[in-house]
Amino acid sequence: MIHGNYYEERLGPDITKLMAEWSLAGDPEARLWLNDYDILTGNRLADYMAHIRNLLKQGVPVAGIGVQGHLHAETFDRIQLKRALDSLAVFNLPVKITEFNMPGQRSKYYRDKITVMSQEEEELKARELTDYYRICFAHPAVEGILMWGFWEGANWIPVSSLYKRDWTPTPAANAYKDLIFREWWTTVSGTAGTDGIFSVPAFYGTYKVTVNGISKEVDLTKAMGKVIHDVGDK
Repeated sequence: MIHGNYYEERLGPDITKLMAEWSLAGDPEARLWLNDYDILTGNRLADYMAHIRNLLKQGVPVAGIGVQGHLHAETFDRIQLKRALDSLAVFNLPVKITEFNMPGQRSKYYRDKITVMSQEEEELKARELTDYYRICFAHPAVEGILMWGFWEGANWIPVSSLYKRDWTPTPAANAYKDLIFREWWTTVSGTAGTDGIFSVPAFYGTYKVTVNGISKEVDLTKAMGKVIHDVGDK
């Protein structure tokens, strides 16, 4: 709402709080998030911080903070991205990157409508994507990243896609899969000790735990911190 606050400009500074209250009256379970762009680049970070403080001061029920992730160019500023996430974390609200592209909206590909990359450019894109994901994944405040188009046939910045129009994977697709399904995927087996316990550090998620041929799904969430699965559980 820092780029064009249509309703407050016409109906006054209290309208956002009123709309939030009306929404929750209709659906008490709704979780209302903010969202805006050019924040992670640092260009509008201070404005967004002030905006969030003002809404919280009014008592607006903000459930989380959304920040779009495609205002960079062919590369991104690592230090600035971390600084922006650190700054938003002071509100103790979950943060989600709501629209991610690599390369982004300030790149030559978007500006000049370039639809083909060289092999070197494809490899740079793969490195930039994985570095961006690593920084966000490592940050305690970040709860998710939404990729804003992954197939060249339906993406506003076609070269930022993981897959070509014929579904051929790009180097970025392979890097992404390696990151998610190898580096951040917990697959382990072992034998319990004399105390009957087998423990393992694991990423948050849903796991299939198999003991003596019997499998069960177990959820490990951030809120839980850890989970204990008793093989005697049914």
